[in-house]
Amino acid sequence: MLTKSILWKVVTILMTGLLLLSALVQWNDPDPFRWIVCYSVTAIITLCSLIRPLPPSIPLIWGLLVLLSSLFVGIDFLMSEEQFEWDSFWNVMAMKNEAVELGRELGGLLLVTGWMSVLTWKMKKV
Repeated sequence: MLTKSILWKVVTILMTGLLLLSALVQWNDPDPFRWIVCYSVTAIITLCSLIRPLPPSIPLIWGLLVLLSSLFVGIDFLMSEEQFEWDSFWNVMAMKNEAVELGRELGGLLLVTGWMSVLTWKMKKV
């Protein structure tokens, strides 16, 4: 049976890989650099937390910054005049309209915010 410590390390390694992959695939985005920075910084914080416990303020502050960004993207998403389509959202290759792109960006920001919340909680327990 896996101990909680080993399970946490596996999850952290998987999240680091997922975040680095997310940063890598942003090169084809219309505005790649802010997304590459967002996912890369999150991956670095995640990797550093695996190496040694971080002060909880680091993931907390980054998570709050990303949450603030997601509020702005969320407002753009809600104000978008284009129709959001779930089918297009899940289609890996198609970027049919601005609403789909904003929906995907919002999803990524919420993923980062959620993960930073988990890291903050974990660092407080250590």
